[in-house]
Amino acid sequence: MAYRIQTSDRSLTAALRRIAEEQLGAAIAETKRPVAEADEAIHNIRKHCKKLRGLYRLMRSGFADYAEENAAARDAARMSSSLRDAGVLLKTFDALLEGSDPAPYAPLRQALTGETGAALTPDEIGAALVRQRKAFKTIRKRSRDWKVAGDPGTVLRTGLSKTWHRAAADMEAARRGADAEAFHDWRKRIKDHWYHSRLLQGFWPGPIRAHRETVKTLSELLGDYQDLSVFLGHLDRAELPETAEDLRLRALARRDTLAYESRTLAAPLFAGGPDALPNDWSKHWKHWAKRH
Repeated sequence: MAYRIQTSDRSLTAALRRIAEEQLGAAIAETKRPVAEADEAIHNIRKHCKKLRGLYRLMRSGFADYAEENAAARDAARMSSSLRDAGVLLKTFDALLEGSDPAPYAPLRQALTGETGAALTPDEIGAALVRQRKAFKTIRKRSRDWKVAGDPGTVLRTGLSKTWHRAAADMEAARRGADAEAFHDWRKRIKDHWYHSRLLQGFWPGPIRAHRETVKTLSELLGDYQDLSVFLGHLDRAELPETAEDLRLRALARRDTLAYESRTLAAPLFAGGPDALPNDWSKHWKHWAKRH
């Protein structure tokens, strides 16, 4: 089923359990893929973990097990984070050289590949996937007893509002200066809101869908910004070839462009203040709930 609260969900408890089961089941299936398909499997596992944590955050005010389960999903995702980071590093390298002759940069790429290559051995990939599978199964077993207490409208508005307020605050922090950590925090909250917009789309389909697409684009811009920040951190080693300086300048210029594009795209989303969106969506939720 869709990653969305449905009219067929008898309660928020039912929605929480159903959506979590779908995400955990899909994550477990990914851990069983051949090691040769590990890159795609790890990418998909991370997405399922993020969707799971987005679900938790939306219902956190009524979900007594929120802190424990959020930490469990976070820790499960980290079991393969180094594998994912290695692939992103080289992907960013290649993107920065698009349209350029890669030959002069081959020694630098080899140096970066050597730095991350150990994280990509088949044995380590297989072990990480096994650990993740066990972690997901443990979470799934607990999920059968999860409950969401309180008025559904209040629970959803509280979760939506908390994340949106934090996104607004993080945007302001990113606006004051191009600090990598500020942009990283902003991206996390924007990603959470994107998941919330997907979960809540059913009660106001057209407007939320259009909003969701803009938020997705913003999340992707901020994700690229974060990848460049990680990449720049790997270029700080003094023993790298001379071409590292050229790549550093390219990465900085591209990151500055992404910062500008992100702020420009985000400005209309927060124009009415951080309370405007939760207040508006809450009204439509009440209308939807009365009809169903």
